[in-house]
Amino acid sequence: MHEQYFSIVTIPAGEILKRILSKMNLSQRQLAVMINELPLRINDLILGKKRFTPEQSLEIEKALGIEISGFFYKIQANHDIYLAQCKEQLKHRPDLSLFRKAIFWDVDLDHLDWIVNEKWIIQRVFEYGNEKEIEAIIRFYGKNIVSASLASVKTRWNSDRRMHNISKYLQ
Repeated sequence: MHEQYFSIVTIPAGEILKRILSKMNLSQRQLAVMINELPLRINDLILGKKRFTPEQSLEIEKALGIEISGFFYKIQANHDIYLAQCKEQLKHRPDLSLFRKAIFWDVDLDHLDWIVNEKWIIQRVFEYGNEKEIEAIIRFYGKNIVSASLASVKTRWNSDRRMHNISKYLQ
């Protein structure tokens, strides 16, 4: 029943505890009484102000009838790994000062995942970018990836500009 929460790495363990309590119609205070803990500690866990210890995790699981040993502690670890991966992904991007905000008018450059959105970014820069921006994209992704990505673009929108830049920078 609770296994599905392991796949939701974007949600902190405290939020998951809050959801489970809500589904069980239990208050934080009731849980605190069940495990002989201060209500403030339960609230701190839910708000993410305190981290789950293995002991707390086991006590809460027992009180809630969760049969997965270390459930909240493992959920917390999965979320920590997710946050570390997000932080690492932000390191993998070109020098943002080389790009005008006008090219990426509809997204926040600081939070753009340059790996996941590779094809879209390459297409956008080849359709709207200037020489400096196109060269920065080629340096960042490499000529082979840029060429392969652009070869798979099917839209005719702004294709004249894109094709001009392909012939100028990739051939």
